[in-house]
Amino acid sequence: MQLTNGLGRADLTLKFLGEAEEAALPAQVTRDLKPGAVRLLSRGAEGDVAVALAPADAAQARELGAALVKVATELGARSVEVEALPPEAAAHAQALTLAALAAGSRDARYRAEARPGPAELVVEGLSDPERASVQALQAGVGFARELVNAPANLLNPATLAREARTLGAYGADVAVWDGAEIEARGMGLLAAVAAGSEAGPRLIRVTLPARGEVSRVIALVGKGVTFDTGGYSIKPAAGMTTMKGDMGGAATVLGAMRALAQLRDRLPEGVEVRAYVPAAENMVGPHAMRPGDIYRAANGKTVEVVNTDAEGRLILADALAVACDEGATEIVDVATLTGAKLVALGTDIAGLFSTDPSLAACLKASAEACGEFVWELPLHAPYLKAFQKETLADLRNADLVPAGGSIKAALFLREFVTRPWAHLDIAGNALKDGQATGWGVGTLVGYVLGRM
Repeated sequence: MQLTNGLGRADLTLKFLGEAEEAALPAQVTRDLKPGAVRLLSRGAEGDVAVALAPADAAQARELGAALVKVATELGARSVEVEALPPEAAAHAQALTLAALAAGSRDARYRAEARPGPAELVVEGLSDPERASVQALQAGVGFARELVNAPANLLNPATLAREARTLGAYGADVAVWDGAEIEARGMGLLAAVAAGSEAGPRLIRVTLPARGEVSRVIALVGKGVTFDTGGYSIKPAAGMTTMKGDMGGAATVLGAMRALAQLRDRLPEGVEVRAYVPAAENMVGPHAMRPGDIYRAANGKTVEVVNTDAEGRLILADALAVACDEGATEIVDVATLTGAKLVALGTDIAGLFSTDPSLAACLKASAEACGEFVWELPLHAPYLKAFQKETLADLRNADLVPAGGSIKAALFLREFVTRPWAHLDIAGNALKDGQATGWGVGTLVGYVLGRM
């Protein structure tokens, strides 16, 4: 579904009820009408009409946007118009619009026929800056969703790099390192994870140059495991079915870069934004890493691989070290990292870890503003000892004890950063009901822009 400027005639029009309108309508239409709900008022040759209460906050506006698309789909409406919100609710028009566009997203690339649903949306009363924000975020979320939805037989590290190169058309500078350059730069952990795959590894770097002299470099690092079998610590069949989505962090940061490229005139002066995506397939093969193998990371630390299914932290470690080495002043990484996060927080809430309270506060505020949810968890330093004992290397990549797994993984990553850093564990957030969500694009864009 696309946001358009105007329709000659809408198949479905949503009107908002004030006290006078509510009193004038039949009781069966307005009875028990709750905030965030949409109710059909009339049907006719000139188009159907639905009604709703004006949202009191952004959360109600998001519920309303999703409910509107559901009604439109049931009615077979191809075009939908939303009349201007009353003045007291006008600030929530952007939230309603984004929610409707997200709910109306239909990935039909792999179907013989497109899914039913509305194709066009008009929202009256959106300001020009709001419209620009909505269109940029829609493009970014859409890009992220398409990447996560793509099956692993079509999306591997090489083709992910090719998709990232398309961002060059929007003003971004894109560089891709192949296996030879990755090894030459000492990224032994990324090379090890990819060793079992014919596709080999890639390190993708996307840069949005600063306006004026660079004073701040924000690095967004996304885990790009395009498929995760678990390696020799192989996953059970049920645990492998969603592993095309193990590059959800990569999709989030690339989607954010797509949106930010469209909003470059809003980047604070002097701010350069870089995305780093370490990409690999974690496969079984004659050259695949084995439990007990020891590899050297880009920052010189050595890691013993105890569990080959704890691969995401390995590739992120190398990318984080490179981002620090290349002058990032602050870093946010995003990764579908641990099953323990799912147990603790479920699929709606991401886990947040940070070494910098100000950075964590910015991310929390941005997530709340765009309707995404994060919960900060502690970097409890004593847990790192589990990764330092009984090994000849500097660190082990796991201790095979599930308790505290998300915290231990974050502590492992912290060993590879020398700048203010935050880690978002989005295990379970990137896919919902078999469809990609684009979770995190809004949070990252709002954080970079200082909340839109």
